[in-house]
Amino acid sequence: METQQSRGESTQSHLFKSLKDSEKSENLYVLEDNDAYPVDMVLYFYNPDTDQLEPERRTINIRDTDRILDEVIRQFLKGPKVKTLKPVVSPNVELQKVEQYGEVVSVYLSKEFLESEDISVARAALVNTILETQGAKYVKIYVEGRELTHNGKDDGQILGLLEKYPNDVEQIRLEEQKLISQGDVRYIKREIYFQDGKKRFLVPEIRDIPVSQGKYVEAIVGELIKGPVNVDWGLYPTIPNGTQLMSVKFVEDGDSSKGVELYFSKEFKSSFNREINSETLMVGSLVYSLVGLPGVDWIRVYYQNENGEYVGMPVVSMGLNVRFDKDSLPFRLGRRIKVYFSDKDAMNLVPEYRIISNDSKDVVNEILNELIEGPCQEKHAAVIPPNISVGDIKAYVSGKTAFVNLPSKFNASGLGSTGEIMALYAIVNSLTDPVNTDNVKQIQFLVNGKITNEFGHMSLADPFVRNPELIKE
Repeated sequence: METQQSRGESTQSHLFKSLKDSEKSENLYVLEDNDAYPVDMVLYFYNPDTDQLEPERRTINIRDTDRILDEVIRQFLKGPKVKTLKPVVSPNVELQKVEQYGEVVSVYLSKEFLESEDISVARAALVNTILETQGAKYVKIYVEGRELTHNGKDDGQILGLLEKYPNDVEQIRLEEQKLISQGDVRYIKREIYFQDGKKRFLVPEIRDIPVSQGKYVEAIVGELIKGPVNVDWGLYPTIPNGTQLMSVKFVEDGDSSKGVELYFSKEFKSSFNREINSETLMVGSLVYSLVGLPGVDWIRVYYQNENGEYVGMPVVSMGLNVRFDKDSLPFRLGRRIKVYFSDKDAMNLVPEYRIISNDSKDVVNEILNELIEGPCQEKHAAVIPPNISVGDIKAYVSGKTAFVNLPSKFNASGLGSTGEIMALYAIVNSLTDPVNTDNVKQIQFLVNGKITNEFGHMSLADPFVRNPELIKE
């Protein structure tokens, strides 16, 4: 008969093997090619009897779980199966691509979307479908690469980031009318891009931007010049302090593409951080914040020289009077993560923001490495013992659980009871923070790949869950 001890050893062996396998594959669990998984989705269509957008629930089998949102939108574009519901988009609309970046889903559609019977209703149904399915807060719609305006034309009102609409069609039209009838100054919610402290990535900050007399470009660049709202979030300005946007010129090139030329004051160069990465990220912040607006397929940059003349010469090494779009340079997008350290009194956990690549496939281990490297702020204290190096602590995720493997040299006896609590819950609260991930809900600690009952004054036998009471924001 199998004993409890042998079952435990078998379980420990399995966990250790899983950890080693996950390290080899960079913590990615690859589905078999023939696997298909049922996915429930909620699609919104129009019911003419109730004058409402109503949900149709549908389940389909999907092999590529990374492309669920693409399939949801394709199912939406095919129209309803329920006879009482009517499609809201033109039948020939093609999905060009979908991107999700943090809280924002960007959907790129073909020009046939503009042939929909009622663009406002089509837009609302698409937004509600996406937000019902995906863990996002905002949707941005592009048609043939340009942001959709309220009427689908270049002279229409720019919509910015779209949030969930009411399902009542009459309310949708009333909101549309309010949008059109706003005065000279209106606010749009948009993402604008700044750089991280190490000058590696562009990272968005979402804010409400006041736009006067339809001057969207001027308003957005003005917000970039102001810099990020909160530097504690790990974001930093890309445009030198004191710079002024002197003029904006919309132009059309010989290939019929449209763009905007930006003319800056002399401070653009005189106070610029003369690092190549800073120059690239400055251009990138302008590109990602502006390109896609109606009439803005690309940008060019000019600034005043000592004689007050506008030039596009390099600030560091890059000529600026050429066309820049999202494909021009290897702009790297980043995302914020939130990691916790101890305060000086070892009474609470305090957060710091860091920036990692938006394409990272191994967020849990990047978080652990940031914890090992220690805090950046003087008033914060490290929680991981100093003999632990980057890469010594490994983790992998299975379902809602992150398995964190501590090496034997992670010595609890040297931490003391308070230090043990700070160390373990800094890991737990960092890995379960909703800023970082929405799928990790508990942490199972291992020591050398095995579950252990004893770790100093604490037991590691059972999973740990988030403890917000220890956090001091």
